[in-house]
Amino acid sequence: MNLLKPDETLRNGYKDPKHLARVGNLGCSLCFFLGVKQTSRTAVHHYHGGGMGKKASDLRVMSLCDLHHQKGEFAFHHIGRVAFEEKFGIDQEGLIEITNKMLEDKNNANI
Repeated sequence: MNLLKPDETLRNGYKDPKHLARVGNLGCSLCFFLGVKQTSRTAVHHYHGGGMGKKASDLRVMSLCDLHHQKGEFAFHHIGRVAFEEKFGIDQEGLIEITNKMLEDKNNANI
């Protein structure tokens, strides 16, 4: 893997609507991490902080409930990335890993 030129699927703007739909059908990765019951619908959150104002690849997403995404007091879009990661003790990379593990588990259950 060339670190100077990441895989095309991880570059800015890569679209994968099927992946987004699958992630949107999962539970909240942060609720799962915290061990709490999810009380609102799931939204797909794209990774923030990639720089240059470009949208992240559709493969760099995590499942977040509305409460943790946009509507809660400590929602990502209310308090920002740094405060969010400090408040909950996990960064976006960790939530993406949890989301991908949840997808893998769901796929294995459907086999």
